[in-house]
Amino acid sequence: MIDTTYAPDLVEEAVLLAERTVPGDAIHGFRRERNAVYDIADPERRDAAFREAHLRWFVRLGLHRPVEEAIEERAELSGRVAQVRVLRALTRQEEGADLFDRALPDAAGRRQPLLALRLRPSLLLDAEPLRALLRHELMHVADMLDPAFGYERILPPSDDGPSADNIARDRYRVLWDSTIDGRLARVGLAHPNARAARCREFAATFSMLGDHAGRAFDEWFDRIVPTHQAVAAFALNPPGPLGDHRGGTGRCPLCRFPVASLDRHPERLTAAARSLIEREYPSWSIDRGLCPQCLDLYEAQHVSHNCAS
Repeated sequence: MIDTTYAPDLVEEAVLLAERTVPGDAIHGFRRERNAVYDIADPERRDAAFREAHLRWFVRLGLHRPVEEAIEERAELSGRVAQVRVLRALTRQEEGADLFDRALPDAAGRRQPLLALRLRPSLLLDAEPLRALLRHELMHVADMLDPAFGYERILPPSDDGPSADNIARDRYRVLWDSTIDGRLARVGLAHPNARAARCREFAATFSMLGDHAGRAFDEWFDRIVPTHQAVAAFALNPPGPLGDHRGGTGRCPLCRFPVASLDRHPERLTAAARSLIEREYPSWSIDRGLCPQCLDLYEAQHVSHNCAS
């Protein structure tokens, strides 16, 4: 079993949530034990006692079990990961897994990476959704560590600016997620609705494929041995029939990606979003149009800029 540690703030909040939701017998004695810690005068000793009490109840309630069972399911991680650190996520969007290089080699001279899992405390009390998330995320990690997959963290940059890079990254994510859920489905570990949900996401992301999107999705979802190179190539230059376009180019004038059609109503762009585009692409005008993904991207950037202000 890979050495797995849990962040104290994650442990504390999960146990406090459990106190309100698990049967009374299971949590009996927790409040009395926790209250006794307040009697410790020394602040450092008191903080250490709180951490020890919370971790003891965290384990007693079995809140660690789904995490460690999911890690054990991915036997290929053993010997490739130095340690797992389970950290607190503040939002659903922050949840996931990632690898970080160790600053120093281990006792055997190996420089194995650290695996960080970020989870909301509330998810630790909901075992089935937790297992589903962990199985998906740990398959990502297994691919990243597999030389046959050939993972590279950064996609080749586009000559067409940051918008094209963002779209390529989103397409890569959708493809990779589809291959992961496909492999999990074949061993009975995916959600029953995984195929349908991924198919809808794929069709929306690769709208330029038109009626061929379903067949292309099936090929990726059913692919037994995907590789980073194949996923990246499809994301950067998706094949497929091109439909009718404004300007007749077959590509969005901003991101330069092939599209089945440009957005039918570019006039719905807000003035602020249009201004962002014109600053980045001085030669662009509304009559040239843009693809739906670019339209949504610049509207989102406008909202994000306002929130940051």
